[in-house]
Amino acid sequence: MAKKTAEKTSYEYFRIDEMLFVGKHRDYVDTLWKQGKIQESYFRRLVDLYAIAAIVGLKAKRRSPEEKDESDIKRTVQMKQLNENIQTLLPIMRIILIMDDSRNMNFEERLESAFAIPEDEATYKANMELFNSYARGGIEYLYEHLILRRPGVDEDYEDFKIANIVALVNNPIEIEGIE
Repeated sequence: MAKKTAEKTSYEYFRIDEMLFVGKHRDYVDTLWKQGKIQESYFRRLVDLYAIAAIVGLKAKRRSPEEKDESDIKRTVQMKQLNENIQTLLPIMRIILIMDDSRNMNFEERLESAFAIPEDEATYKANMELFNSYARGGIEYLYEHLILRRPGVDEDYEDFKIANIVALVNNPIEIEGIE
């Protein structure tokens, strides 16, 4: 829940709600990250995947809506991990709020919103959903390029995992407008 002071409620990013992955995004997360199995994972921690995926989603200009799922199975970025990584997550949130032009704000308004704590629940939820939609889009991008991609015959790596990582590093996301 939001923090309440004597006069008003504070909606601080990454301090109120855990992040839940459901449906296909949960499945993609399960493929990219395996809890306690670093050798089989692309990411050491789920919070690392969450942060990197948000950056990848922004860079690739790829957002994905939350998928509704009847299953109770989900992957959760725990509140403790979010709080312990606020120094990483908050700058990413600010970059997204500045760079994303889907909110019909001019640059000055986006800049101001990036450095302000939301004053109401609706703004907080909208901004968190914006961040999370980029994270889901980034997870889809990473899944496609690290899991689904099959190395070409001219690549010198027998291990698909290594080949896909090298290919992703050697072919950065080229999108106009974001350097």
